[in-house]
Amino acid sequence: MENVISNDKGYVIAKHMCNPGDLIASMAGLKSCYEKTGKKILLCQMKDIEANYYQGAIHGTTDSAGRNVMMNQHVFDMIKPLVDSQEYIHEMQIYEGQSPLLIDIDIIRKEKFVNLPHGQIQAWIFMAFPDLSYDLSKPWIHLPEIDLPIIEKVKGKIILNFTERYRNPHINYFFLKKFKNRLLFSGTAREHLLFMNKWKMDVPMLETKDFLELAYGLKHCKFLLSNQSMMWNLAESMKSPRILEICEYAQNCMGFVGEKSYGFFHQQGLEYYVDIMTGD
Repeated sequence: MENVISNDKGYVIAKHMCNPGDLIASMAGLKSCYEKTGKKILLCQMKDIEANYYQGAIHGTTDSAGRNVMMNQHVFDMIKPLVDSQEYIHEMQIYEGQSPLLIDIDIIRKEKFVNLPHGQIQAWIFMAFPDLSYDLSKPWIHLPEIDLPIIEKVKGKIILNFTERYRNPHINYFFLKKFKNRLLFSGTAREHLLFMNKWKMDVPMLETKDFLELAYGLKHCKFLLSNQSMMWNLAESMKSPRILEICEYAQNCMGFVGEKSYGFFHQQGLEYYVDIMTGD
């Protein structure tokens, strides 16, 4: 590889500053690096970096001072077990100046044009590092087959996940009442309450101890119905069955890559794909 090489410790150091959804998306390029060099990745994540999304965006991750940040210690602790479980990851650490830094994923936000915030989020890293390109029809997060309680809990269930950012305001989810016995909601307590209040549905909350356990839930559920979020990126990374509510003004997550992957702008598409995916 021309511009990504290993250090004398035998692994490649990569740095990332943004939120967990972006991190999961970027891991496709890191898996490509491992496949091409044989060197695992020491993934160094910055924390408590101020989050500047679009005007009016609501973001629930804060630092000790109450500022909106892209990743805090709690989120780091939630995602680290998932990242560390991957064959191509040496370890995930907090960034403290580790060197030599060979993959600075953050150049996509400050130095190189990658069509951000538009285009396929997983491909942004390829635009900056062409030698990290990866076949996005294939999964880049893999889970070993083990027996966990969450697998039985989600069997046959539809997992819902709706954050407050990057939404399509024209969609009505009231029709999901006919599937009420098959629904689980995964997200923050606030997101859960907002969904139930808006659509007058009592949907049980899926509790998980970390994002590794969540990944097993997404892998073994009937399908995920979500907006553009970390959870959709996680389902996409495993190619788990998924339906995506696409945001009109920042289409950086898209369906239709791999099997059982759909996306919609309109109510007709949503209900059509839900009917397809709920069929046995």
